[in-house]
This record gives sequence, structure tokens and C-alpha cells, in this order.
Amino acid sequence: MDRMDLSELKYFGKTLTINFKKFLDRTVDRYNSLFSLNPEESKEVLLEIGKDLERKKNYSGAGEIYKKIIASEPNNVNALIKLGTMYVNAGQFTEAREVLKKAILLDDSHPQVFYLLGSAHFAVDENQEAMAALKKAVELNPGYAEAHYKIGLIHDARSEPDQAIEAYRKAISFNPDFVKAYQSLGFAYESKGMREEAVKFFKKAINLEERRGGR
Repeated sequence: MDRMDLSELKYFGKTLTINFKKFLDRTVDRYNSLFSLNPEESKEVLLEIGKDLERKKNYSGAGEIYKKIIASEPNNVNALIKLGTMYVNAGQFTEAREVLKKAILLDDSHPQVFYLLGSAHFAVDENQEAMAALKKAVELNPGYAEAHYKIGLIHDARSEPDQAIEAYRKAISFNPDFVKAYQSLGFAYESKGMREEAVKFFKKAINLEERRGGR
């Protein structure tokens, strides 16, 4: 079989996207006509379709779903959060930051949104912005283990092992099975020359991994 060149692949991808949009419009129209859905119910159907596509890692398809909702209701915070989450998962960090910041302007009460925004900043080495967003996440939800962990990663990136250790320990206090936090604690203690402490946490991470593997 002849190999497709890059231009052909791009054309093929664009064709798929266009056809997906047409399919989406027809699908929603059928739902509406079959069940006589009102606009609010239609959005719920779209959100469920989007979440299902994300679970299947069809990020482009999920993105089209959320964009369709936002096109009809630009201030739909739930759809903005879903789109921002999808962008983070897909590694589209510039788009993620833009959408998540808009969601925060509309409603700044969601710790998850600040965590996602911090993650998007951290992914492109914007550590100051990442730290500010992650601190807001733990302010809103002090038990947010993942946010504490990512704060630890930023301290590690800044060569601040003591602050990193404090953040990793907080993450573990809220999630005792947080394997990555134990691993990172081990590396942080290793960087301080505290070999025995490092080995203790490396062993804990290994034990947790083995326990999970035996399930």
C-alpha cells in the first residue's frame, strides 16, 4: 500500500473533523425530536456525549461538543471547565489557560479549575503563575492532595527541597496511597543527602505499587 504524505493526512484529518461536526448536529437534532428536549436538556445530552468521547480519548470530538455548547451559551461555566480539562489532557496548554481563566472570571469557587490552570502553567514552565493558581486550589480545598503534590514539584524545580518535602507530606496526609508523592519525597530527601529517609519512601512507593499489582 502506498504511504500517504503529510498533506494527505492533514486533508484526511480535516475531512474527519468536518464530517464529525455534521454527524454531531444530526445526532443532537435526533435526540431533540425523539425526546422533545428543551435547550437545557440538550446541553446535558451534549455534556454526556463529550464526557464519553473524552473517556475514549477522542479529545478533538469532545472539544467540538463543548465548543458547540459554549457557542450557544458563552458563559456556561460547566462547559468551559470541561473544555479546559480536555485541553489539559490533550496537551493544548495555551488553549487550556485561556478557557480556564474565563471560567474563573465567571465563577472562582471551583478548586479543580485553579488546579487545572496551575497544571497548564506548570507544563510550560510558568512556575510563578502555576504556584499562584495551585495555592488558590488548596485555599478552596485544603485536602486537595494532587494540588499539594504539584506545589511540591514546583519547589523541587526551584531547588527548594525543604518546601517540596513539606508539600509532598501534605499530599500523603490526604492521600496515603499517593505513590508519586512517596517517590518524589524519596528524591527530595536524596537531594539533601538523607539517604536513609530517601530509601524509606522509595520502599513505601514500591510496596504500594506491588500491592496494587496484586489486586
